Formats: sequence, structure tokens, C-alpha cells
Amino acid sequence: MTSIRNFVILLRCGMGLKTKEGQRPMPDVDGEQEWQQMMRIAKKQAVQGVVERGIRMMPEEQRPPRKINMAAMMLSDKIAMLNRRVDTACVKVAAMMEEAGLPCCILKGQGIALTYPDPTARVPGDIDVWVMAPPKQVIAFARKAQPDAFACYHHVEYVKCDGIEVELHYRPAFLNNLIYNRRLQQWFLSEAATQREHRVELLNGAGVVSVPTNAFNRIFLMVHIMNHVIHEGIGMRQMMDYYFLLRQGFTEEERQHDVQLLRQFGLYDITAAVMFVMRQLFAMPKRYLLVPPDEQRGIFLMNEILYGGNFGQYDPQSIQANTPWRKNMLRLKRDWRLLKIFPSECLWEPIFRWWHFFWRQLHRRINS
Repeated sequence: MTSIRNFVILLRCGMGLKTKEGQRPMPDVDGEQEWQQMMRIAKKQAVQGVVERGIRMMPEEQRPPRKINMAAMMLSDKIAMLNRRVDTACVKVAAMMEEAGLPCCILKGQGIALTYPDPTARVPGDIDVWVMAPPKQVIAFARKAQPDAFACYHHVEYVKCDGIEVELHYRPAFLNNLIYNRRLQQWFLSEAATQREHRVELLNGAGVVSVPTNAFNRIFLMVHIMNHVIHEGIGMRQMMDYYFLLRQGFTEEERQHDVQLLRQFGLYDITAAVMFVMRQLFAMPKRYLLVPPDEQRGIFLMNEILYGGNFGQYDPQSIQANTPWRKNMLRLKRDWRLLKIFPSECLWEPIFRWWHFFWRQLHRRINS
């Protein structure tokens, strides 16, 4: 617990947060072994770049032993280089889509990174592109380049760009509850043109791409969080993304509009849980909270984050689920455990899975 507490303090330091007295929070680390444990937690949560930024802000005498410090610095440089590669790849992929007559914008990742004090410190993932075209058209386009590309309800795999995985989304995200999901998809369609027109300049002259607005992301990223909580697991990087998004600010009118949408999509409870995590992990000022925090659900979510790590990859049960049968059994077990916390998504999942099976069969033979 001491290592976790010190890790959170160091993470806050790397995020640029300060105490009420205006000072940077500094961890009190007890020796090399604890430093190693903290670095393992950073890897588990995919926040190594931000942690290294925190180390750089510490007085020299309080920094980790030279070997650990050098390893952290080298990894931080690699993360910055990877961000530059992903930025360049995003511009290339977006240009490819536009040339093919497929309007698009880049979801999550490199757009959200721009809200960070140091965008190059965020560990990047793959490239998620929202292609604003019918699913069959997008799937046919992807399979022209990759005939065996796997397609599911909201995205299809695409060829790698500069070694970076690419997914083409015809739906930015989804919900298990078919009623809430229908409302959500209608909202996505109504927002598509606005998001396509929102252009930003990526770092180091990589180029200009379309990314979602902050208003869109406040809803979309909450759907993304809910989806991962239900299906896999969620980590601190996703919470940090949402923290920096909220710190961009919003008016009271915008907040009320967001709350109305969150209720329409059945996302109020998960939002209240996330607000609790925002307060506990990052000491989020109350003026940036969308809804009052929910302690019960928030504690549950916090435990999920600390236990499973980034997307639940470090949950021992997930590691052992190496066959389709085990994965399905684990998912049912997870639904049962989450039932009291987020009943709507859990109760609807079996229905959605059957519906999704037939959807995949219908789209399985689509080709160029």
C-alpha cells in the first residue's frame, strides 16, 4: 500500500498537479526495492512516461538509484519517439481515407494526448479511425487491402501503418443495452459532421488531422470506459485521459447538457464512479466534476483499476483465459460480479452477444 500511495503521489507530480499550498507533491520512497515496485506499477498501468516526468521534477537527492533512473529516462525517450511515429501514421491513414472518399477523424489517442502538459509522455496505443461511412462500405474497403480482416459490430481491422495497428470504426463505440445503444448511435450520426470539421495540428509538424471536440469526448470516452469496465478492465491511463479532458473546462450549461446525454445513454452511474476516482486519484477540483461522486461504485472501480492494470491485462484470470471457452466463462463470471454495480450493461450482454453473432455472420462474406 505504501508503494501504491507513493506511486500515486509521483504520478500527480508528473501530471503537473500541486498541493493546496502550491507545492509539487513528492513521494517519500524507502529504498531501491520500493522504487522497483513503483516502476512495475507504472508499467502495469501504462503510465511510464508520466512517471518519468515526475522523477525529473524531484530534487536530485530524492530520485531513484542511477540504474532505475537511467532505465526510466531511456523508456521515456522511446515513448516520445513512438508518439512521433504514431502522429505521422495518423496523418498518413487520415489522408488515405480522404483520398478514398471516406471522411474520417482520429479517435482517442493522439487527439487526447494534446490535452496533456507533455503530450509525448502519454503511452500511445493503436490508431482508431472513425470512418463516417456505412459498415459494409468500410469493411469492403478494409478487405481490399486485407482480405481476411476481422470485422465486429463497431470496427474492422486494417493494415498496419508504419508498424502501428489500425482499426477502422464505422461506429465510435457501442453499449450492450440495445435501447441505449440505439440512442447512442443516433447521437454519433448527428455529431459526425462536427467532429470531421474539428481539425488540429499534431506535434513536431506531423500534420493536421480531424479529432473529436472536447464536448464529444466527454460522452464518447465515458462510453469507452464503460465498455472496457464491462468487457476487459480499465487502467489509470484511461482515467488520466479523462482527467485532462475535464481540465479543459466546460460551462454549467455544457455540464447540464452532458448529464442529460449521460442519463439518456445509461451512463450516469459509471460517470459518478469515475468522478470518485478523479477525486481520489488526482484530487480533481469539484468545479470540474460532471456529477456528484458515487463512493460505493467508485471504490469498486478503483479496485478494478489497481488490480487489473491497463485494460485488465494483468488480471491473473484474464491471463489464464487463453481459449474461447475460458474467455466466455470469464466474461460470464465478470458479468455476475458487476451485476449489482452496473446492472443494465450486464443483463443485456447475453442478448447483445447473440445478436452480435448473427451480425458477424451477415457481414462475414463482405469483400472488395
